[in-house]
Amino acid sequence: MVPGYVATLLTAFGEQTRANPALHTARPSSLVEPFTEREREVLRLLLEGASNREIARHLVISVNTVKKHVYNICGKLGVQSRAQAIVRARTLNLL
Repeated sequence: MVPGYVATLLTAFGEQTRANPALHTARPSSLVEPFTEREREVLRLLLEGASNREIARHLVISVNTVKKHVYNICGKLGVQSRAQAIVRARTLNLL
């Protein structure tokens, strides 16, 4: 993923969250389940703008496993997309 594209997505999502305060509701203490070490690694790579394929190659796991980790991360953060997960993780200073 091109870093400029990620920045554009984050800007657009930031505008969406300002318009919809309900997207800001999660707090670190409200995370029902903490991230696993692997989920933290995947999240860190997401924050760097890596694609699923790049994450899989870097961590030596399958793309399907990456997708499952991203799904779990989104669930724990209470968001529906990787862009929202990135914004939420930055907002909560999780990494």
